[in-house]
Amino acid sequence: MTRALTAALLAVALGASAEELPFNPGERLTLKLTYAHLLAGRAWLQVQAAEQSGQPALDFVAEAKSQGFFAWLFRFRVDDRTVARFDPRAGCSLRIEKRLREGRARRDQVVTFDPALGTADVEDPKIKQKRFEVGACALDVLSAFFVTRLRGVSPERPLELPVFDNGKRYVLGVRFVGRETLDLPRPLGRGVRTLVVEPQLVEGTGLFVQEKDARLKIWLTDDQRRLPVRLRSKVAIGSVSADLEAYEPGAAR
Repeated sequence: MTRALTAALLAVALGASAEELPFNPGERLTLKLTYAHLLAGRAWLQVQAAEQSGQPALDFVAEAKSQGFFAWLFRFRVDDRTVARFDPRAGCSLRIEKRLREGRARRDQVVTFDPALGTADVEDPKIKQKRFEVGACALDVLSAFFVTRLRGVSPERPLELPVFDNGKRYVLGVRFVGRETLDLPRPLGRGVRTLVVEPQLVEGTGLFVQEKDARLKIWLTDDQRRLPVRLRSKVAIGSVSADLEAYEPGAAR
C-alpha cells in the first residue's frame, strides 16, 4: 500500500469533510486565564480561511498574553502566537508556525508537513535534525485539538491521534471523564451541558503524564460544535484555569 493511499484512508477515518466540520472561518473564542484566582492573562482561539497550493485550507490561530496583577507581580510576560494550517478535506496538518515569548525564553519554529510522503521538515535552531518520518497524515498539536472537536471522545474508548511536535512523534490519547452543566457567557447562556475530557500520552514523549496523574482537563459543549469552554491544568503549585469569556460563531456554510 502506498503512502498516498494510506493518507487517503486516514482522511476517511477522520471524517473531515467540509460539511461536517464543527467549526467555520470566523469562529473566535476568548478565554480568561487565572492562577490562584488572580487574573494571569487571556487566550484567543480563532479559525481563519486559508489556501494551500490553490486549494482551500483552514488556519487555526492560538494566542496567549499575560495580563493583570499576576503578570506585574512576578514580572513574567507571555506573548505567544501559534498558527496551524490544516487540510479540511483530507484531515491532515500542512504546517505549524510557533512564536513563543515566555519570560526570558524565546522560541521560533516552523514545521512543514507532507501528508502523502509522511514527512515533516523542521526549522528550529534548537532541533538539529531537519527532516523527520512522521507517518501519513500526522497532526500538529494545535490541529489535534481541533480534530478532537471534530471527532468527539467516546465514553467507551479514548480517542487516539498521531501527533508530531517539537521533533517527536507520538500517539496522543484523549479520554472521556464525565459530564457537567455550566453557566456560560452569552450567546451560550445558562445550564449548558458539557463533556469533560482529558489528554493523555499513550506512547512516546512524556508530553502528558499518565492517566492517574493527568494534569489537564478540558470542558467541551455537549453538542456538534464541541466548543472548549473551560480548561484546568495542574502545575507544580496549584493550577491554572481558563474560562470562556466571549464567543463569536463562524460564518454559516
